[in-house]
Order: sequence, then C-alpha cells, then structure tokens
Amino acid sequence: MSVDHPDGLRSTYEPVTATVTAGSAVTAGDPLGVLQAGHPGCPVAACLHWGVRRDRLDHLDPLVLLRPPGVRLLPWEGAAPG
Repeated sequence: MSVDHPDGLRSTYEPVTATVTAGSAVTAGDPLGVLQAGHPGCPVAACLHWGVRRDRLDHLDPLVLLRPPGVRLLPWEGAAPG
C-alpha cells in the first residue's frame, strides 16, 4: 500500500490489505488497512515494513520524518491492565 503526500513524498506499508480504495483522500489518523501476518523473514506474528521515498529511487529513512514530534504509543483497548 502506498500513500502520496502533498510534499511529494510517498510512504509505503507492507504487507497490508487496504481498507481504502486507490485514489481515496486520507488524513492523519485515518486507518489505511490491516496488517497481514505470516510473511517470510518476520520473527513474530506480523511485521510492518514502512518506507518513504522521493521520486522512484530516492529512498529516505522514515524515522527521520518523525523527529519531532517522535513516536507516541497509545494503549490498546484489548490489552490486559499492567
């Protein structure tokens, strides 16, 4: 799955089954799809591969785009209290 951003960047997410249709407009926080489990090389139940690129061959480190504000983890509604 890929998302084209107004600044010319494209973010990619895999293995994801889209819950939005190609060409749909999305905003920050909108669910894009469902992470699929069980692909080769993933040491746990499911691994998300996230990438960012400018043009076809200019790949960027996606973590650089998070600074600031950084990563913020939210509680999962199904998680046991701890």
